[in-house]
Amino acid sequence: MRLASYNILDGGEGRADPLTEVLIAQRADIIVLVEADDAAVLERIAGRMEMDFVHGQGQKSSAAILSRWPIRDSINHAPLRKNISKSLLEATIAQPSGPQWIVGAVHLHARATAEDEDTRLTELADVMDVFASRRRDSLPHLLAGDFNANAPIQRIDPARCKEATRRAWEANVGKIPRRVVQKLLDAGYLDSLQVSRGEAAGDLGTFSTQCPGQRVDYIFTYGVAPARITAAWVERDRLAQFASDHYPVGVEIQPD
Repeated sequence: MRLASYNILDGGEGRADPLTEVLIAQRADIIVLVEADDAAVLERIAGRMEMDFVHGQGQKSSAAILSRWPIRDSINHAPLRKNISKSLLEATIAQPSGPQWIVGAVHLHARATAEDEDTRLTELADVMDVFASRRRDSLPHLLAGDFNANAPIQRIDPARCKEATRRAWEANVGKIPRRVVQKLLDAGYLDSLQVSRGEAAGDLGTFSTQCPGQRVDYIFTYGVAPARITAAWVERDRLAQFASDHYPVGVEIQPD
């Protein structure tokens, strides 16, 4: 199974075809899209890729999950969770002659100050609560999307970041908060890129495409043996540099 996650920037209006070309190159079975705010763009992408999809309106932006396999059920958690500022969508996908895949599309609060990280931690508590029964029952699942958070292993050069991040770096006395991703790791989630690429994952950025000094886009797995994560990547080809302000990320997971 191959899954790709992509923040398509403000709905992707006027960029449906370049976004689709980037996604086609990922050869994904399942796709998570955040900032999927434009229904016409979403339908264009799904139509060209011949995928089924579910769409969840969030508080400030929407999320979508696309699949080339049947989507068995879904729930849009964002309207039900007052602390989610952007979007949180869940779907269960039935792989023919294979396992079912439980996927959460996550988009958390942005910006890089310590106060912003506090807001993300409050949101993450809701995300963790939504998937608590999955962890309790040891059901494998994936959380993918734009977490607007930095990993403990990330080696951040503020000179390669956007100006707003550089200002936050200075306000945080030469630091960028890392507590959100650490909390996920402490709960037993695996950062698929770190599993696949090891220390090299600390040098790979996803945001922004023009100033890629941070990795804020992730695919976290739970209940998936590390040996099954056979590949993970950040798509950095030339078209991806201009189709959105985020690079897409992907993972390949082998059957159990």
